[in-house]
Amino acid sequence: MKITHRLLTAAALTLVVSACTTPPAPVSTVSPPAVLPVAQLERGVQIVLPDTVLFETGKADIHSGQAQAYLERIAYLLITKTEKIVSVEGHTDNVGSTSYNQKLSEQRALAVKKVLLDLKVPEQRIVTLGYAYQHPVASNATEEGRKFNRRTELIVLDEKLENMTRGEAANSFEAAFSRLKGLIEQGLLQAPDK
Repeated sequence: MKITHRLLTAAALTLVVSACTTPPAPVSTVSPPAVLPVAQLERGVQIVLPDTVLFETGKADIHSGQAQAYLERIAYLLITKTEKIVSVEGHTDNVGSTSYNQKLSEQRALAVKKVLLDLKVPEQRIVTLGYAYQHPVASNATEEGRKFNRRTELIVLDEKLENMTRGEAANSFEAAFSRLKGLIEQGLLQAPDK
């Protein structure tokens, strides 16, 4: 009887102690901040959405899952690092007419503007422009080149790169179009016709 009582007491204590243990911490699913392609231009700081979030032919829909981290990072920088105006500039490949591509490039810029507004960037600080296929960054002779030309760039007007990057982790930024330039240098992609 004493042994049964002791076994029951030991079992009860084991259950009580195991119930008090802290469950393991959940594994974080938060992705690291997006690395932004940036450059200092004469007219301001250029921020380019990377090629993983570029548009499909004839579409102005943002690849929301892939673009979200980048657009959140851009909104954070626009809200915390500058009070300057940002020009959101849409571009297309050369598939279709000039008027069609002009409208499409404007729609792409507006799609990015909408996301920035949803992320609390003040509307009065955002202007949009569409350039159709007037400013290609790669040759439109191949699908790969056309893919790079279907893009939206943001220019923080009259801003300096050091102001936008001050206090940020060194690995948070990369040179704009670095992958594109590498592909052109390797002969895997043609530069745009000038």
